[in-house]
Amino acid sequence: MIRRIRDALSREMIRPLIYKVFTRGILALFAAQLAHFFLPPAWPLANFSNLSLLLGGLFALCAVLAWLRLDGLKIPQMKMPRLKRKDPPFLAGDMADHLDDDIVTFDELDEEEQNVCVLLADVLLAVICLVLASIV
Repeated sequence: MIRRIRDALSREMIRPLIYKVFTRGILALFAAQLAHFFLPPAWPLANFSNLSLLLGGLFALCAVLAWLRLDGLKIPQMKMPRLKRKDPPFLAGDMADHLDDDIVTFDELDEEEQNVCVLLADVLLAVICLVLASIV
């Protein structure tokens, strides 16, 4: 299985991986801040270390599900309708005009590369949350 992950890794996956880690990390911090703000101080989850431990466990569970999906498990997902939106016109030049490499988004990756990207993002966020739980 490690060989399949290593074979699927490519230079094109760096940008989607960073985007996945950043957006999921910001959402996790937002959820932790909301829980810290709204829960009474007597609750065990009001402590930031317990919240980050819970988030680390949640990301580890998501990583296990991504690992199983990479191994061939089919998890039923709801297909949400995607609306096509027009990109706003750029007033200045675009940096992509000057690069030879195409910018690859998460949706342009094939299914196995998407699963590897989600797996690596979840593992990275689980490690970050567990390290935060042990430090704080």
